[in-house]
Amino acid sequence: MVVESPSLGQGDAHPRGGRRRAILDAATELFAGRGFDGASVQEIADAAGTHKTTVLYHFATKEALYEAVLDEALGRIAQVMREFLSGGFTRERLAYLLDQQQAFFAEHIALARLLQRELLESTNVDAYLRRFVEPIYLPAVRTLARAMRDGRVRRIDPAFFIHDLHVLLIGYFCHRP
Repeated sequence: MVVESPSLGQGDAHPRGGRRRAILDAATELFAGRGFDGASVQEIADAAGTHKTTVLYHFATKEALYEAVLDEALGRIAQVMREFLSGGFTRERLAYLLDQQQAFFAEHIALARLLQRELLESTNVDAYLRRFVEPIYLPAVRTLARAMRDGRVRRIDPAFFIHDLHVLLIGYFCHRP
């Protein structure tokens, strides 16, 4: 007698909670490697080991799936930045921030590649602005400007510093073998 596992659906090799994860992982890899226009929903479904209808069940459109991937890519970075901005500006806290961002991208190289592609090729600038510039970049620039005013940091252009730091971290992981 064959008993189907209650966590598996008919013809689906992923546990119920794992289907969405598999779709996100496959989409991240394909979007990072080929860009939004270079990856089809069918290819994402195939890479996730599921059906196109399952992808569209979890994400109504390819655009919604892409936005979910971006949310994940920037979510942890935003969380770490919020933690950093909520405390005092010290060298130790800045070192912790950089270490956390570096560790995240080291563990999620496809997300670094996706963000680099987003910076270079995106035609939907609003999505990136909503996910990165408003919650991460602008607060970081204001905090750095305050630290310079208070004499804790040498005078630099905070906007260029935060931007270049982000691009440097992403680029490091995108250019490694």
